[in-house]
Amino acid sequence: MFHFNWKLTLFTVTLLPLLIYLGLWQLAREQEKRETQVGFDLRAAQASVPLAQIDWQAVDDIAWKRVQANGRYDNTRQFLLDNRINQSRVGYEVITPFQTDSGLLLINRGWIAQGVDRQTLPDVSVTDNEVEIQGTVYVPSGDIMVLGEEEPAGQDPWPRVVQSLDIEQMSAMLGETALPYSVRLEPGAPGLTQINWQPVTLSPETHRAYAVQWFFMAAVLLILFLLFSFRRPEI
Repeated sequence: MFHFNWKLTLFTVTLLPLLIYLGLWQLAREQEKRETQVGFDLRAAQASVPLAQIDWQAVDDIAWKRVQANGRYDNTRQFLLDNRINQSRVGYEVITPFQTDSGLLLINRGWIAQGVDRQTLPDVSVTDNEVEIQGTVYVPSGDIMVLGEEEPAGQDPWPRVVQSLDIEQMSAMLGETALPYSVRLEPGAPGLTQINWQPVTLSPETHRAYAVQWFFMAAVLLILFLLFSFRRPEI
């Protein structure tokens, strides 16, 4: 016989849809990651194109596109993207302005280890000569997570420690407008430090595992609701 318990019912009808939603959201994220990986693999197999041929308004077309550009690094004004982890070590990603005939491009030169403390910055110097670089256009997906406030480091305002790859904000710091998206260097490109990125941070399989966990919790909640609602009355 069914015994109505309004507290148990309210708890179930409130939590059950949330658990199902979280499971479905993880499945959607799994599909998104698979599409991202496929897109990256397709672009990686294509030849690089000159920077001047990039249509920066065609966002869906330029993500992960391989490009090549000639120009000079700006050794005097560089950024350190904070809280980057590589093999369990804390460090930064080095973002260096690169002046080209097509505009100012922000180049992600890769990962570098943090200094002995927050005030001691690593050496991020790079060649002043004109060089040709090859890399992939990085178009971030979703909102950028910021872990802290922007902060100057040491006595010199450069290099500047930043918490997110915000092109507009970085352009304002530089006093000139950079092209809309950054470029991540490919192996062998001049100026590269150490690659620590990949097209997807969590594998599709991880999202599927999370989805299974949420659906399992939803099933357990529903079973417990039925057990307590239809239990035999005590004699």
